[in-house]
Amino acid sequence: MASSMTASPTSSSNGQTDNSPPIGVINMAHTNKPFKKPGYTPKKTRNLKQIITLEKAKEWKTSTPTYWNIEALPSMTPQKKYCDITGLEAKYTDPKTRLRYHSTEIYQSIKSQPIGVVQQFLGLRNAAVVLK
Repeated sequence: MASSMTASPTSSSNGQTDNSPPIGVINMAHTNKPFKKPGYTPKKTRNLKQIITLEKAKEWKTSTPTYWNIEALPSMTPQKKYCDITGLEAKYTDPKTRLRYHSTEIYQSIKSQPIGVVQQFLGLRNAAVVLK
């Protein structure tokens, strides 16, 4: 039964091989099937600049939210604080210099810094304070 379903050439009674597939097997090689559907048109791709200019050119209702008129409330989560020396998330603040630091090693280096260097670090954060 398995031999009747294979597409191997069979020999006929006169010794010639028959290359036609057995009955019940469909040969898809000769069916005319187009690669794309008729009437298919590819989607036109646009870059971001084209999309933005098209959106600006449209007449939008004032109640329709767009990127230019969305107003959001301020975030309720507290603002993250970063270490003034390393840039890592700061867990601690030096009470004397008000510099934020990440670990004890950085605190040791802050204590050894002169006041001018500490002022420069605070100036980078726009928190320059006159230290005594």
